[in-house]
Amino acid sequence: MEITYKNKELRLKGKTGVLYSRPNGFLIESSDGSSKKELFGAGEYEVSGISVIGIKNGDSVIFVYEVDGIRICNLEFVTTKLSDSKVSSVGDIDVLLVPESAESIEMMQQIESYYVLPINFSSEDSLNKFLTESGLVVERMPKLSLKKDELIEDSAAQIVILGTSN
Repeated sequence: MEITYKNKELRLKGKTGVLYSRPNGFLIESSDGSSKKELFGAGEYEVSGISVIGIKNGDSVIFVYEVDGIRICNLEFVTTKLSDSKVSSVGDIDVLLVPESAESIEMMQQIESYYVLPINFSSEDSLNKFLTESGLVVERMPKLSLKKDELIEDSAAQIVILGTSN
């Protein structure tokens, strides 16, 4: 699976399809481009081998994607700490997507993952403040390529900054 983030668009490319994250929804396209489906809001979906669970959280939705066996939790539009029941609903996560905010630090502690990807950050200054407060190792790269069998269970979480800040 390959994750890219450019011009505020998140793209998750798996073997059977591609997921594009959008505000309160997402678009899934088959790898061969023969079909695509746009979905919104809470619910459970599976399209082109990609599964998505949308969990209502107040006025926002927590999205959990599974692509090529890798579980990604998107908290991009979540602005408050999660309840224990929401954390339980999310389950085990490999990659956590968060906005750069003080609440994100708390959510990162609630939902442990191998990788944390800050998205939708407003400026380099606010991103740098977030990175300093997180206390995690930071790496910048154009894309993140992952395989489920290559994730090392006891490895410490790290933050990955993808693409550019525009």
